Amino acid sequence: MRPIDPALRAARLAHTFVPFSQLRTARLLLELNSQQPLEVQRRLFGYDLTLKAHRSTTHMLLYLQGDDFLSDLPLIAPHLRPGMVAFDVGANIGYLSMYLRSRIGPLGQLFSFEPEPENYAELNANFQNNHLRNCQAIQAAVGSQEGVITFATGLNGHVPEEGAGGITVPVVTVDGFVQKQGLSRVDFVKVDVEGFELDVLAGMRATLERPDKPILYIEVHGRGEYARADPRRVCEVLEGHYRNIRAYVSPDDFKAKQSHLRRLWGRVSPFGDIEQACRVDLREVKQHDTQRYQLLCLP
Repeated sequence: MRPIDPALRAARLAHTFVPFSQLRTARLLLELNSQQPLEVQRRLFGYDLTLKAHRSTTHMLLYLQGDDFLSDLPLIAPHLRPGMVAFDVGANIGYLSMYLRSRIGPLGQLFSFEPEPENYAELNANFQNNHLRNCQAIQAAVGSQEGVITFATGLNGHVPEEGAGGITVPVVTVDGFVQKQGLSRVDFVKVDVEGFELDVLAGMRATLERPDKPILYIEVHGRGEYARADPRRVCEVLEGHYRNIRAYVSPDDFKAKQSHLRRLWGRVSPFGDIEQACRVDLREVKQHDTQRYQLLCLP
């Protein structure tokens, strides 16, 4: 038995009953592990998730929290149904992909795009280990045109400022991918690309102009956070395609501001509808363009 195993089990048990200070615990576990390779298993949305937990606090938090790690699911859950064709753009290691698969079921199709090599390896391994044959992991960035681009590696990999270092990764567009795959429709697209949102939207113009355009769930990063981030312009582009755009402050940010007592109470009696608690006017996204928001665009 590894020395860290008892600490992992104790931490997971403790946070089953105490829903706060998980980040502190995650950091403590990583320190205790001393950067040694550490692979752990976690059940997530009915699937077995293998986590290379030594990589980041995010991995540790997934291990500790399981399904509760994703706090924004109530925003999209009512809009997912069996048989959908879904894209996960910026899939990371695949935790949201697993949720999408659990909702669209074996009759749906899921395409998950992730350019960062280590993230992609975990994403693809989890698809393969769970025998998810209607799910495809694509090791590529999604942008405005096909080609290659410089990419900064890491769990939250991103397109850096021009001239900055990184690795070279392939780029696909949503429109081009849809055409090459011969897809008759796309029902749901999630986008989380660390400030690269405008490029993704530029490469899916034909998809957005279709009468049966997809539901779009996009994380908008604040100006200054990443080189290309521009929330105001993202909103303007989306308003050209959707009449119903719901804007939210990040549920993660919202929950982080709640008191420990309120979060503990929320485990027994939910302290309000997260959809209503986080909802803001779209004008706020344009005005406070240095903050992070979630946008749900409904056809």
